[in-house]
Amino acid sequence: MNILIPDVLKPPADIEREVFGPGAKIFLGEADKAEDISDELWHSCDAILGWDRIEYDRPLLSKLKRCKVIVRVGVGYDNIDLLEATKRNIIVCNVPDYGTEEVADHAIALLLSFSRGLIEYARRAQRRDWTRENHMPFRLNNKVMGIIGLGRIGTATAMRGKALGMRIVFYDPYINAGYDKALGMERVETLQEIAENSDIISIHTPLTNETKGMINEEFFKYVKRGAILINTARGAIVDIFALERAMRADTIRAAGLDVLPVEPPDESQRLIADWENDKDWLRGRLIVTPHVAFYSPEARAEMRRKAALGAKRVLEGKQPMNRINRPQG
Repeated sequence: MNILIPDVLKPPADIEREVFGPGAKIFLGEADKAEDISDELWHSCDAILGWDRIEYDRPLLSKLKRCKVIVRVGVGYDNIDLLEATKRNIIVCNVPDYGTEEVADHAIALLLSFSRGLIEYARRAQRRDWTRENHMPFRLNNKVMGIIGLGRIGTATAMRGKALGMRIVFYDPYINAGYDKALGMERVETLQEIAENSDIISIHTPLTNETKGMINEEFFKYVKRGAILINTARGAIVDIFALERAMRADTIRAAGLDVLPVEPPDESQRLIADWENDKDWLRGRLIVTPHVAFYSPEARAEMRRKAALGAKRVLEGKQPMNRINRPQG
């Protein structure tokens, strides 16, 4: 078995070697783009454990002569052309159930940073300023938390919000009827209802054609004034320019973003540039973290092991776990 790990991971691939055993050859590309890896290596690999730096588009997939499976080492799979992979009989899987606790905790941590005014208090304390008055703190009890996407992470976040005394509403058209009753939460039928009723909005959907740009000018038209927006899902779900306008208008009081449309950011995202330059209008109202909501040493190890086990199953002729693309026919 030739296993290619094209990007992100650096030696040693100890977890992967343990999973595949001594009979497998594991190649670490340490690449930023597909061209950094030879065509010969692409041609000869039987399985790929792909992270998030490389686009598996049609030209790249055409080089995979022997590849049976691509496992996305993570949850999101928007960097893989699923239709083209299916045409070439390449199974695509992901790892949807690692780091659930970490992402949910991160979303709540962003929210708590605002509800307790921690950004401004920490800034003042650094200057030995013990002033207590702060425009940001607010009580979470009885606030309405709107969850967009009630999958594993959305559910974990909702349960944490519930424990903090918030009332939970959610929008997810793919969740079966009755799940809301089992969790003691309220389902709404439209995004507009989330916007109109939520004091806190937390996003937990994958990035798809349906969700790209879903939180946009139209959404912000209906948002309850003074709402807090949290995004630990994918940056492109939120129109960053519409968010800037909503924050300037004080429709959105504060935003916690672990993900951005452009990562690392550049000057095209004016909201982020203003935050980087510590503009007065944003002070205490925006937190940006570098796409790390999933991260802990334990979560990273779990993700790598599950990705390797998923690829090994396919190479051994077993039923794929967490398959994303359906077989043709």
